[in-house]
Parts: sequence; C-alpha cells; structure tokens
Amino acid sequence: MPVEAEAVLQMRKGHLLLVLALMACALGYACSAFPPGPIKLTFVNETDSLLCFNVDAASGEFCDEVKPQAKSVWRPECGQAGKQPLTIVLTLGQGGPEVYNGTATCDEWEDSGGKFMIEQRGGEIVVTDSLPDSAPGP
Repeated sequence: MPVEAEAVLQMRKGHLLLVLALMACALGYACSAFPPGPIKLTFVNETDSLLCFNVDAASGEFCDEVKPQAKSVWRPECGQAGKQPLTIVLTLGQGGPEVYNGTATCDEWEDSGGKFMIEQRGGEIVVTDSLPDSAPGP
C-alpha cells in the first residue's frame, strides 16, 4: 500500500475514534442531564386488611390501595438524581391509623430493593421494609 494511502487510512481511523469519543461524552451528558425515572416499590400484604399508601403524609381523601393477601407495585418518580428524600406512609384503610412511616432517598429505596413486607403479628400489623438496619414501623 502506498504511503499516502496508509496515511489517509490512519487519519480516517483517528477521525472515527474522535467521533466515537464525542458520542460517548454526549451520551454521558444526556444521561446525567435527565432526572432518573421511576423507582419500583413492592408491597407484599400478607394480612386480611386493606392498607393505603401515600407519599409524605397520610391523606384522608385519597390513597393508593395495598389490597389484602396481594402484592402491589408502585413506581414513584424521583428527581435530584436520586438524592431526593421520599417518605412512604401506610395506613390501615383510608384515613385510618398509621402503620408505617419511613423516609429514605430514592437511591436508597432503589438500592435496597424497595420491598415492604406487611404481616399480622398478634393483634398488630407489622411492616418491615428492605432498607438496611430498619426496624418494623411505625
């Protein structure tokens, strides 16, 4: 292969590598510029009681249901690159007494698996989350 053709080939390889590097940087910026999507929270209700869950505070007017003897999945949106605190509140029925109240960042909920086990122990509803070092709430 002539020297000139080899030089052109090397130059094209260099341009290709530069384009690939720029695309990787652009993709990295685009991924960090957009807030993370929803995280997955799973509620496993092994009781015969209907529970309600809300974000931040119990609401007497509206709640998302955690049906008895069922698994429910909720996918809240998270901002601030996963550093936003998210409080989960569970009540016994709509407007009923609070049985769980826990706060963690969206990253912490996601890293822990975001799972809530709801059981009946004696006459009480006990909720255990998947966060490390957590005790049953409230």
